[in-house]
Amino acid sequence: MQQPSLLIWKAFVDEKLCVGCGKCAGGCWTGAIRIVDKKAVVDFNRCVCCTICVRACPRGAITIIPYSFPILKREEAEDLDELKAQLKGIGSQLGEMERSIEGLELYEW
Repeated sequence: MQQPSLLIWKAFVDEKLCVGCGKCAGGCWTGAIRIVDKKAVVDFNRCVCCTICVRACPRGAITIIPYSFPILKREEAEDLDELKAQLKGIGSQLGEMERSIEGLELYEW
């Protein structure tokens, strides 16, 4: 049986469409977007998926995409060490997702 998961949506920037105008960063109230080397970059940890950046971008370079996170089940954890192991696994999956985002940003669409 597959572990239940939670979908969390985050902003994604298509670097081919982004011209680095900064309108997305100017509208982002959480500070999740900044311009680096004339391209918008999203801080995955700060993005709350408010979609202001999507609406602010005149080129349509920003979209919202889902990421899947496993749901922790307290009743399945017999002790604190097991919960810590589950959290470590989630942290590892988050790191893999962040690396996949970086890979998508480099992908030639």
